[in-house]
Amino acid sequence: MVGLSVPANLLFRQLVIAAVWLGCLVWCFGSAIANYLRDQHYQEHFVYLWVFFGLALWRSLRGPFRTHLGCRSWRDRAAVGLGLAAALLLWVGSAAGSSTSQRMALVVFATSMALAAVVRWTWRRCVLHGLLLLLCFGVPYSIFFPVTSKLQYGVAEILALPARLGWVGYEMVGHVVVFPHYRLAITADCSGIGQLLTFVGIAALGVLSSAPNRRRTVLVLLVAVALAWLSNVVRVAFFVWCVGRGWTAVIDDPNLHAGLGFLTFLPFVSGLVWLLMRTHRPLPATPDVPVPVGRWPLWALLVPLALVALAPGAERRELAAPPYFARLEQPPGHQVQMRGPSEASDKGAYDTPWLVNARFADASERTFDLFYYATNTRSQLAVHKIANCLYVPGAQVRYESPIEVDGLRWWRLAIDVGVPELSTQLYYAFEVDGERCDDSWATSWRVLQSRMFGGSGEVRLWRVAFAGAMQAQPDPYVVEVLTWLGSLSR
Repeated sequence: MVGLSVPANLLFRQLVIAAVWLGCLVWCFGSAIANYLRDQHYQEHFVYLWVFFGLALWRSLRGPFRTHLGCRSWRDRAAVGLGLAAALLLWVGSAAGSSTSQRMALVVFATSMALAAVVRWTWRRCVLHGLLLLLCFGVPYSIFFPVTSKLQYGVAEILALPARLGWVGYEMVGHVVVFPHYRLAITADCSGIGQLLTFVGIAALGVLSSAPNRRRTVLVLLVAVALAWLSNVVRVAFFVWCVGRGWTAVIDDPNLHAGLGFLTFLPFVSGLVWLLMRTHRPLPATPDVPVPVGRWPLWALLVPLALVALAPGAERRELAAPPYFARLEQPPGHQVQMRGPSEASDKGAYDTPWLVNARFADASERTFDLFYYATNTRSQLAVHKIANCLYVPGAQVRYESPIEVDGLRWWRLAIDVGVPELSTQLYYAFEVDGERCDDSWATSWRVLQSRMFGGSGEVRLWRVAFAGAMQAQPDPYVVEVLTWLGSLSR
């Protein structure tokens, strides 16, 4: 590069190194990032957190940066350990088809790099940046949906309290606020999960933009969670009050609903911002920071990731039709009454043609709904919490103790809407490599082991629903259907 000044040469070199690093990371984590960008759920709920993360970096990321590390200090050893942990997570995620594990590997690796290279940051600041980055990549479905459900239940319980005391002109039926002129369902959007993420993201930005202070960090995060919950309760209560006055447009008009919701929680977020500004302390000015001398270049941390990325992935074999699949659509004495409207899209979601989503009826007009699939997809969606996939406005979904029918175990869910005739009883079982399981994390772990260590990785779900409230022992018709389904799975 003849003719370039020394600073220009240095800048060019740094740009080349940065480009190589970026290219390597995209190569190692490209599929995980692509899955994140394709997931509309994450785009709607988490993408704005990237703004907070970018602002946090802009406020606190300053040089000089290390280019080499050693193994004498505990911080260097922690950086190396996290780098190896990132490679392990990447291998597990690649083998199991878990984009969540792959994204977590990227977060762990970024934290490792922060510990190794950013000498101005304390180890706590490195970890906090890593946690905010993890939040940006989205809360896993296995956590997001249960938290949403519990927050939704809490809001409904608070609204039910004045109704029980006779202070208001509505009654609560499950998660539905029933007025004489209107029925207002407390849906998942009323849970406040969006406000919680927003408030926590703002609090994290305030913490990372200020001088380190452990007490302030704890205080700000606790206040953020409390204000997020309170603001959501006030928001939902405000809409309930409006509907009680006959102003149903606040619910029926989506633009008006969104605008009023924003104005309702604006005072609370303003209070959080005021607290952050009131307790803010500028980052300390440290003009000269000693840069420890290391022996090993930082790019060595990329080697384990590159080895994982180069390793051949497990090939997914084509899944043959289960031998009983044709009989699933021909229950004895029953006919197909209707197909599930999502049956075609379900086949795409679970990546299998061997799926049935239909309602069957017999001559006495007794019916049952069957949802079945057999798949060897590498998506974590193959095993999921059954309750998280059931949304019935105003219903309370609860797990009941499992039962055995003809020697086979079935797990149960009751879907109560307050009227026994309109309630639903649901029975289900997963099969992993031929073994019946429930929908717990242990089943997901069993699938993970199967995929990583040479098993078939095949997952089957049997889910059948009947009208009526859940009973301690199933009635003869339920036993008849479950016995027939069990005979197919043997």
